[in-house]
Amino acid sequence: MPVLEKLAFLGAVTLASVLIAQELDKTIAALDRPSEVIDLEEIPRPSPAPDIPPTLMSLAPSPTGFLDTLTACKGMAPSIGANVDQDLVVTDYKRFVLAEGHIRLAPAPVGGGCLSSVFGPRNGGLHKGLDFYSLDPVPVFAAADGKIRRQRYRRDYGNMIVLEHGRGVFTRYAHLEGFADTREGDLVTTGQYLGTMGNTASYLIPRHLHYEVLVGTWGAHAGSFALTPVDVMSLPEAP
Repeated sequence: MPVLEKLAFLGAVTLASVLIAQELDKTIAALDRPSEVIDLEEIPRPSPAPDIPPTLMSLAPSPTGFLDTLTACKGMAPSIGANVDQDLVVTDYKRFVLAEGHIRLAPAPVGGGCLSSVFGPRNGGLHKGLDFYSLDPVPVFAAADGKIRRQRYRRDYGNMIVLEHGRGVFTRYAHLEGFADTREGDLVTTGQYLGTMGNTASYLIPRHLHYEVLVGTWGAHAGSFALTPVDVMSLPEAP
């Protein structure tokens, strides 16, 4: 190979080697740079739901107190009674009645709702009171002056209050959403706020108040369940 050709060949090889070395240096330099580190603690995470007990909805006592008129719930059993007119108004409703001839009681101690079940036979047993239904929570009031004889939760009656009114007359208020600021032994007055209509029990039920009027002697062991239930709607009207 002539000398000039050898020199030209060696020059090309040298130039190629230099170019390759430069590219390798660039690659190595890039690999040597610290990569961008992402701190996982800085990535926003959805906050867990706070462990806060559910708030019970409550209402203040209705300024009008007890119901002036009572309507039957449309499509429910009371709505087809002979005592219900075409507007579902219960025609024999009495705003106050007399129990045992002396105790003046409200037969519908609620601030709203409609009559969904009456006293009498039901499902092979005795429905011992009246049921008042409302889609929304409404206040429940003491039907008369009295003393709180029972205030507690039961699996069947949910949040339940039993008032003693004297002369062997008692009233029961069941399935309350919660209790007012009262305790067993407290004295209450007619129309005092007891709680809000609810659906508490150990089984699924709609929001309603189950209301009983009971007479007799408090049982030493059975308590209010030794008393006799009466149909509040059948009691005479109070003057």
